[in-house]
Amino acid sequence: MIVRSTRLKGVLSIAAALTMATGLMGTQLRHVEITIRTPAGVRHEKFWTMRQTVRGALQASHVHYSLKDAISPRLDTMAAASIQIRQAIPVLVDTAHRRLKVWTADYKVRSLLHHLAIRVSPEDVVKPSLSATVRPRTTITVVQRWWERKASTVSLPFGVEHQADPNLAEGKSMVMRYGQNGSERLTKSVLMQNGKPVTERTQTKVVRQPVSEIIAYGTKKLVARGGAVANFVRSIAMVATGYWPDPSWSTGITATGTKAQFGVAAVDPSVIPLGTHLYIPGYGPAIAADTGGAIVGNRIDLCFNYGYQAIDWGVRQVTVYIMAPGAAT
Repeated sequence: MIVRSTRLKGVLSIAAALTMATGLMGTQLRHVEITIRTPAGVRHEKFWTMRQTVRGALQASHVHYSLKDAISPRLDTMAAASIQIRQAIPVLVDTAHRRLKVWTADYKVRSLLHHLAIRVSPEDVVKPSLSATVRPRTTITVVQRWWERKASTVSLPFGVEHQADPNLAEGKSMVMRYGQNGSERLTKSVLMQNGKPVTERTQTKVVRQPVSEIIAYGTKKLVARGGAVANFVRSIAMVATGYWPDPSWSTGITATGTKAQFGVAAVDPSVIPLGTHLYIPGYGPAIAADTGGAIVGNRIDLCFNYGYQAIDWGVRQVTVYIMAPGAAT
């Protein structure tokens, strides 16, 4: 009976030991999957381990990792069924003011620059592009660009409109509306690149439109002078100035070789041919016998014998009458 009792106790002891061992293995042995991400792709490692922490599980798996890597969960936490590793890679970042060498687990250029607090404006140039994936030792270049703008206001001169007035005698004119200058806003924009200008553009905006001056002029065909009627071919509205052949700067000889004196007019030959006989109200008869560098278009310069006469004449709006060939002046 003693022997049987001893044998029964031994069997019970072995069964208890096996039960305890089986329970211990059930609580410590676990299945773990490690996902390793790199710029080149993704790979998976699966294994069984009795290690309790993430650090221990990684050491048991012989998966290479670095403290620079992004590991989830953290190394000092309990090992989960899934461990994620994003391997850090070295990347160079060049800007206008600094050159950085960083280890990063952000493989997209945009995400990496955001992590480094490098702001990128729409005008900046980033190479490779913001959507590109970086590789180990990739160099990211950020060329900073921005617009500098300067605004100014300039005057817009008014124009002059001439309107025929059949009720106004030829040679007479009247200002019907005085002109007013307008204004225009100019905005000059300069594109700066790393502190240096690379291109510029100018935008204009009219702030106030100019108001044209309106001058009425007579259109009657007859000119009464001394009780007689002058015979003329046509008339031209012109700006008339006065000059005199000052010996200090003038030879006193006109462009046609005649003497510069009262009754000689300087004209633009493309408007009034040289040799044409003229009549100018307020001045009298004249002959187109001279030219001048400033006498272009509808301008005429009337010669006087004395300087004070030219000064008194000043600048006037006149109607110049082209006399018919052979007409007395």
